[in-house]
Amino acid sequence: ATGDRQKEGGMINQSLLTLSRVIVALGQPNQLHINFRDSKLTRILQPSLSGNARMAVICCATPSEMYLEETRSTLQFASRAKLVKTNAQVNEVLDDRSIIRRLQRELAEARGQKTGPGTEHLRALENKAASADTAAMEAKKKLSRLKNSILNASYIFGGTGDGKGLNGDDAE
Repeated sequence: ATGDRQKEGGMINQSLLTLSRVIVALGQPNQLHINFRDSKLTRILQPSLSGNARMAVICCATPSEMYLEETRSTLQFASRAKLVKTNAQVNEVLDDRSIIRRLQRELAEARGQKTGPGTEHLRALENKAASADTAAMEAKKKLSRLKNSILNASYIFGGTGDGKGLNGDDAE
């Protein structure tokens, strides 16, 4: 290979070497810093390699003696990749309503167990539900104030407040 193909092959080999270094670092238990920034490949794979994902590595090997060295290095890479431990979890995005519903459900469960040490837990859940409800109301009030400020600013800076510009056109 010559010219552009040779450069491209060199860059691919450099990225694979960097990936191998990152895999080694991830396989060591008390590694403080893992440098994902040395290649585009490791930068792209960082979210998958660094924890919250399931990882599968497929390595191809051949029984041919002609490619013995490549097969050996591939198998070494696979054995290092097996040492990487990830912790895959489902990401849960909750809005205010679902948080309030969940807290109310926990509160109802706690009220069903009125006796014993659960009463302190009940009080804590009641306080949590009340604070979440208060926070949701405050957020609504703040949103309303922001809407009013935007409408007033539109009026001050040339709008008419009805969504029309100075010459009656739509301000969009």
